[in-house]
Amino acid sequence: MAEEKKLIKYKKYQQGDVVMFQVDDKAFKDAVGNPAENKETVHYNTQSHNNPILAFGEATGHLHQIHMKNMLDQAEVTVHMGRYRTAGEDTPVAFEVCEETVTLTHEEHNPIDVPPGKYIVRIVREFDHIAGRSRYVAD
Repeated sequence: MAEEKKLIKYKKYQQGDVVMFQVDDKAFKDAVGNPAENKETVHYNTQSHNNPILAFGEATGHLHQIHMKNMLDQAEVTVHMGRYRTAGEDTPVAFEVCEETVTLTHEEHNPIDVPPGKYIVRIVREFDHIAGRSRYVAD
């Protein structure tokens, strides 16, 4: 008997060079791994007076930053950093949005409303056919 392949269903959100995939609990756990393995987890809410940064614009210095929509008390975001990554300096591996929709902003792109859920974060790569290698897209 042939083994059936299980399809992973996700919803994709993209703002410039930042791609976020809303995933199920298993895919999220696979991406985040074991938090005890030297990975930083940072919690943000409307009282923290800080907004999580998902990525910095290498070319412009602009930020892909999450804002709590309408500053509702229930809005909360947890950012999961990978090994050797620092919140506010590096792109997180994943993040969670709890209770209320938040907004991802950037000076050069339209804002995106991000509903509650679990997300994996990636930076878009492009292939340079002349150089024969791939590189991260600079925003």
